[in-house]
Amino acid sequence: MLNNGVIMNNPLYQKIILTLLALSLTVQAEPLQKRGLQRLKSQTQHALVIGINHYKAPKVLNLAGAVNDATLLKKALRQAGVQLPDERILLDAQATRVAFIQAWQNLLKQAKPGDTLILTFAGHGGQEPDMAPLGEKDGNDETLLFHDFNPKQPNQGRISDDELYGLFEKASEYTILVLIDACHSSGMVRSTTQPLGRFRSAGIWPIQPDAPPAFPTLPKSEETKPHPHVTLITAVDNDSLQVPETILDNKHHGALSWFFAQAITGKADGNQNGRLERNELESFLNEKVTKQMNHLQKPKILPRADKLSVFNLAQKPPYPERQTKTPDIAISVQNGTMPDGLKHIQLVNTAFELRFVIKNRQTTVFNHTGDKITTGSATQDWQPVIDKARLLKTLETQFDMRLSPIHISLREGDGLHKKGEFLHFSLGSGKEKLNALTLFSLGANGELQFLYPLSEYQDPLIVRQFPLMLPPMEIEPPLGSENFVVILCREVPTGLHKLLARVQPQLPEPEEILSQLRNNRCQVGQYAVFSD
Repeated sequence: MLNNGVIMNNPLYQKIILTLLALSLTVQAEPLQKRGLQRLKSQTQHALVIGINHYKAPKVLNLAGAVNDATLLKKALRQAGVQLPDERILLDAQATRVAFIQAWQNLLKQAKPGDTLILTFAGHGGQEPDMAPLGEKDGNDETLLFHDFNPKQPNQGRISDDELYGLFEKASEYTILVLIDACHSSGMVRSTTQPLGRFRSAGIWPIQPDAPPAFPTLPKSEETKPHPHVTLITAVDNDSLQVPETILDNKHHGALSWFFAQAITGKADGNQNGRLERNELESFLNEKVTKQMNHLQKPKILPRADKLSVFNLAQKPPYPERQTKTPDIAISVQNGTMPDGLKHIQLVNTAFELRFVIKNRQTTVFNHTGDKITTGSATQDWQPVIDKARLLKTLETQFDMRLSPIHISLREGDGLHKKGEFLHFSLGSGKEKLNALTLFSLGANGELQFLYPLSEYQDPLIVRQFPLMLPPMEIEPPLGSENFVVILCREVPTGLHKLLARVQPQLPEPEEILSQLRNNRCQVGQYAVFSD
């Protein structure tokens, strides 16, 4: 738990706040801004979908969720009116380098200049020594690996980023949207995390200097060359990080593919104009993927922060009402049995949200991404941890795409922090002038701390300037996962403040918090800090 005494006695407390590139394209949005918005009104959208679980080479670890991703995206794209015939859905053994090139050529034949081409890939990424044209900072070309990839002949069954750029450059008369749910390295944000899913990286494979070129040969394009007609969405924002698979709706998936499928149903259409702009996709995917993966994964979209329309929805959907039903928490128990009387839980074997591991009369709790939440010795400690997960899950549904997200950042990064370490947070707000701040934390043991505003310190109810810096906060026991909840509203939620002050350190029922946010315009953000 973070030591908040440093803050409460600090006059600066009134300013309290919280705030892969594997296929990196150099893109320039501005020249297409006006032209792109006009083209999308009448253009047809065409897709090519690839999902590879099973690889021919025995040394390449098979995946569990890539075909699920492709199946999910097929359904979502077709429901959105995208042209996607069966011959452009390549799964497992169908997904070879030759088949991909043929399907891409089919895509170009079916489309007309001005149409949108959508390419999605779920499978393994890899790296190889940089070949001409040279230009990779790390000396490696990033690659996508197809079913027929062979480590003994690594120039076959894969396509490099330079070759992809070459394809995109030849298709400059089209708008191109690319989704890459793969990675190219073995690094982790938190080294002690033990994700239960598989990783979408097959590592680095050598290429002999005199090896024959891959077949069929493709044109190449330099990475630094601008590709203004391309929107690229990658699973991670750093080549050094892995992409772990996760479990959603009781199936293995990549988080990026899952939430992109949700986005194109209209859930990312914040301005409700029937189109998805780059900035809408960026806000939605960053919020959803980062939260789902507990900051182990943050997607990246290029170009960033512009309003170019890149996807037409099937129809202008009504904005989905935010969920009010409080969910149960799926738990699994290892090496023992759960105590009697637990509430709001569903006992499962695999697709869990919390895993309770019993050893030597101690119970360690892990989340679905493998992070340790807490360790305790008493069975009565289980319910507060479950109630904490339930409250956080409910508050996650209150993120409003019509409003700017709350930008919460941690100077020290998302790694595993140690006792005694000081952390520095900052928070940024959007243009909607939501400046009535509420801040509380949920400790590793499930206890609530109401942090802001506190009447005894005469904290101002309205924050006058963003971004604001949070005074240093020290990590103290209990160690594990501490979750900060930041709420920015148009009107001061006085009832919520009274509720939090009254119930702490206990947790209120989720509905009690939701009832205090109704009839107000609020945005909700969360940030998890892990310590050991």
